[in-house]
Amino acid sequence: MSSRLAMGATAVLLAAAVAMAAAAHAPAGKKAAPHSQHAASAGDPADRALYEKISAQVASLYDAEHGGFARHDGTPNEAAVELALARGADGDALAMEHALSTLHAMHALRDTVGGGYFESLRDLDHASASFEKRTDTNMRRLDVLLRAAARPGDILASDARAAVDYCDRQLVDPMGGFVTSQVGSRDLEPETNGIALRAWWRWAVATSDPRRRDFGFKSHDRLWTDCRDEDLGLVRRNTWGKIREPSLLADQAEMGLAFLYGWRAAGRDSDLARSRAVAAHVLEHFEDRKKGGFRSEYAYERFGHSHRGSRPFEDNAVAARFLAELGAATSDTSYTNAARRAWRAFDGSFDKPKLESAAWALAIRATWAGPALARGDWGAKAAKKAPAAAPAKKKGKKKH
Repeated sequence: MSSRLAMGATAVLLAAAVAMAAAAHAPAGKKAAPHSQHAASAGDPADRALYEKISAQVASLYDAEHGGFARHDGTPNEAAVELALARGADGDALAMEHALSTLHAMHALRDTVGGGYFESLRDLDHASASFEKRTDTNMRRLDVLLRAAARPGDILASDARAAVDYCDRQLVDPMGGFVTSQVGSRDLEPETNGIALRAWWRWAVATSDPRRRDFGFKSHDRLWTDCRDEDLGLVRRNTWGKIREPSLLADQAEMGLAFLYGWRAAGRDSDLARSRAVAAHVLEHFEDRKKGGFRSEYAYERFGHSHRGSRPFEDNAVAARFLAELGAATSDTSYTNAARRAWRAFDGSFDKPKLESAAWALAIRATWAGPALARGDWGAKAAKKAPAAAPAKKKGKKKH
């Protein structure tokens, strides 16, 4: 993909994103898109109460002096920004103000020389900087910039253009999918690709560009072919194609969501089938039916524990969101109920406010919020018709 194409398309992207944001939060009663199989509901009362509780906790952690919804090192929490944007779209003006303020503070993390985003403020110090600008970080930030629907000319529009350009130049794998970071491992990892593809599909829908859609299809097909094992589900392989660690919950959940977003955006039924297959694998091999929630790994006895590190709170939130969104999209309550079992199992973890809880609020919200992504208008970029040929001149009678 050329950076010139990305830069030229971004102005269209940002304008279209405004309409997308409005459509995603349209008032109840408006007709749903053809591919949406349910109308947004008020939600389960217990779920609504938990959602409001977590949302209030996250809102209380906003710190205007240290980057808004950010950790002490200045690293923004994109889920907290997304939650504030969603609540802002529901009419909470303060939440919207806090979301936009965090995005403006995030501007300081841009690498204005090489492109992309540094992980945290620490990396701005050349004495201790890390140049491992990760794909998941950059694509999460692109996603919230697109959700913010910045107006052309705003600093957020400039940041979105820069993120798009960096993705095009450094993160896209021409074979399909995305590398893990600008430097380091080039292995195809499902977790990273799931995060990246969700932002890609949001970008593709906003630009109505069939080439973006087709690269999304290509990436889905490659991930399904190269990273899927019949027993283990989606896995991480090394350069030689050997499975390098156990099956991870984060890999299943992030790619399951990506397949679902691809189906939402482009309507390819094989992507919905893949999302369902991933969900079945998660429910069979990862769910803890006694305690609720999900295990972080499967088959570690064969491959040893993952080098990724255990993040059960965060990984369960992603899995719950995946199942909640899939349940809402298909009207299959078995997925929704599995998601609900997860957040009820973690109920005690919501007593203390933390930014990471925002991902759980988004998972709960998915049960009533309606489609997370609109269907793309893929005919909008159709090639212009060639001008009609001039009518043939009638031959006149030869004068003598």
